Amino acid sequence: MISALPSVALDKIGQFSIDRRDYSMFLIRVGEPGPQKANVMIAAGIHGDEPAGVEAALRFVETNASNKSLLSRFHFMVFPCNNPTGWEKGTRENWQGIDLNREFGSRRPAPEVDIIQRALSGNCFELVFEMHEDVDSPGLYLYEITEESSHHVAETILHIANSMGCPINRSRYIEGMTASEGLIRRRTLRFRKTHVPQAIYTYRTCGGHVITLEPPASVLSFEDRVKIQLTALRITLDATRMREV
Repeated sequence: MISALPSVALDKIGQFSIDRRDYSMFLIRVGEPGPQKANVMIAAGIHGDEPAGVEAALRFVETNASNKSLLSRFHFMVFPCNNPTGWEKGTRENWQGIDLNREFGSRRPAPEVDIIQRALSGNCFELVFEMHEDVDSPGLYLYEITEESSHHVAETILHIANSMGCPINRSRYIEGMTASEGLIRRRTLRFRKTHVPQAIYTYRTCGGHVITLEPPASVLSFEDRVKIQLTALRITLDATRMREV
């Protein structure tokens, strides 16, 4: 069990009920926070039909619970499944048909989002890594948000993923936004305040470096998507660690 692993704490952050059935939501803490450590948030499962991210987040915890070198530099807050009813049903939306990743910052968010926002309150992160998937994309793409150009790591992720056999979505426009060789990176970091994705909500709360990864679910196998998620996270952590030296 996750809670039995060394350096790992499993926190129940909230609960909601549907037709007398209770759904609990959890946060996994890996390592101890400290003044010399970078705080990292890993989030998965906000869309229930993106299971590889959930699996990758849990494998990351299991693999690194005893990684003293990594945990001497980082403290992790892992949200492994932010849409439990959608994950159970295999749907993008939650049980109410709501896309939870458009609910952050709203006045009356869905209960799942309210629970996540309360868990995030008072926390800031040097790195936020969002594990998504795209069932319609012909290849990998990602979003990168940071004010520091020296922090850019997206091009490296895309290059290495492509060398591993992962196709890249080279469309000029992806999800209605301008893209370049699989990368969506805004030049001006201005975002609306309400009804935003979790990545933008977290960035607006305290800044930092945000990566949202979107492997192609219709092109890669489940295991390959998990592998791409974990590889991209490792690349980003290595780059973050080098900056802290």
